[in-house]
Amino acid sequence: MLEKREHWGNRFGFILAAAGSAVGLGNIWKFPYITGENGGAAFVIIYLLCIFIVGVPVLIAEVLLGRYSQLGPVTTFRRYARKHKTFWVAAGGLFFLTGLIILSYYNVVAGWSAGYVVESISGHIAAFTSSGDAAVHFQALISSPWWILSFQFVFVLAGGLVVYFGVKNGIEKIARLLMPVFFIILVLLVIWGISLEGSAAGLRFLWEPDWSTVSFNTVLTALGHAFFTLSVGMGVLLTYGSYLKKDDNVFFSGIMIALLDTLIALLAGLAIFTSVFAMGFDPAEGPGLVFNVLPAVFANMPGGSIFSLLFFSLLSIAALTSTISILEMLVSTLLDESNLSRHRVVIGTSAMIFILGIPSALSFGKWSHLQLFGRSIFDVMDYLSANILLPLGGLLVAVFVGWYMQKREVHDELLRGFGDSYGKRRVTAVWFDLVKYAAPVLIFLVFLSAIGVLK
Repeated sequence: MLEKREHWGNRFGFILAAAGSAVGLGNIWKFPYITGENGGAAFVIIYLLCIFIVGVPVLIAEVLLGRYSQLGPVTTFRRYARKHKTFWVAAGGLFFLTGLIILSYYNVVAGWSAGYVVESISGHIAAFTSSGDAAVHFQALISSPWWILSFQFVFVLAGGLVVYFGVKNGIEKIARLLMPVFFIILVLLVIWGISLEGSAAGLRFLWEPDWSTVSFNTVLTALGHAFFTLSVGMGVLLTYGSYLKKDDNVFFSGIMIALLDTLIALLAGLAIFTSVFAMGFDPAEGPGLVFNVLPAVFANMPGGSIFSLLFFSLLSIAALTSTISILEMLVSTLLDESNLSRHRVVIGTSAMIFILGIPSALSFGKWSHLQLFGRSIFDVMDYLSANILLPLGGLLVAVFVGWYMQKREVHDELLRGFGDSYGKRRVTAVWFDLVKYAAPVLIFLVFLSAIGVLK
């Protein structure tokens, strides 16, 4: 029996919550380091094109599907798949599995950010003299089972508490509180970074493209990250869309979510690269940029302790809003498929996520010797979800909306709350063609690259 469907208090609350879902470690942790690895400005331009040609159309399609069904992923496909029902129910199950895998290791990285808030307050970060010192300290922390599991538990508990109180009283309220705080901290960090002597090199790196650095792999990386950062392809936006009222404007909301997400990624890049270049560090450090390099950057500049605390608080807020959204998708799916109460489902799911995350947490220390295909458990979870399951989920959304739903039905649903005029019908027609034709082809290329068929 389905629990009575909650709805957002208003569209603004939905936009903040969905933007909070999209704004996460992908913006603050992953976007800067893959931009550094792929040459800077040229990668940023390609990434922006991928966002608005492929990412946004599929994002809107996923939100639309949720508002249309007013259900979670599995139940949506069970009820509305007109043929190949078994396949589509399994696709809904894939969304659930993707969210489960991502959240199991995402809470580990989120725990790092919370741990570094404590490190900033304790003054440990101020003692670093080089990125080597910072890297050694970071490795010692994540090798400690007590440290890493404690902060992982803190994040599981925090996310569970918010989702426990539901959509309007939990998720929407925390989004209205945290997102403005997040944005204020980010703007302060950008102003601080730009004010540093030598920051102009960081601005040039981020805004002056060097097209000689671009390869086919650069394009595929940008396209893959567009899906990762927008939270497309795991049913989160479908679930959040299911809490929309029928007269809410899906098209406008989707554009606003993508704009906020992209703006924050660019601002994070500004804050990080101006600081890194000003202090003479390497922008191509890779995944260790945030935890190995930035602490040393903060330690070697005036007021660094304060801005270290601000930065890792920013990272923690971003991580929390994303973990909440993924957990809500899992909870919503189980509520649709069972007779259990929200409270019992949240407690059980949170406990399961913590347990499933233990192997990823320990893969940096006691279980570092355990390898699958030459990768640690953490790296396997990250690679499997970000490079295979998310693109596959995005592909399934595009195919279902573009090929399985009736075109007239999709257009009517998109125009609901958007208004009906010749210009708007033309916009919906272009959007539908992008979802039906462009998105599946480009997503399929990402998938082939991920499994090694394309190099």
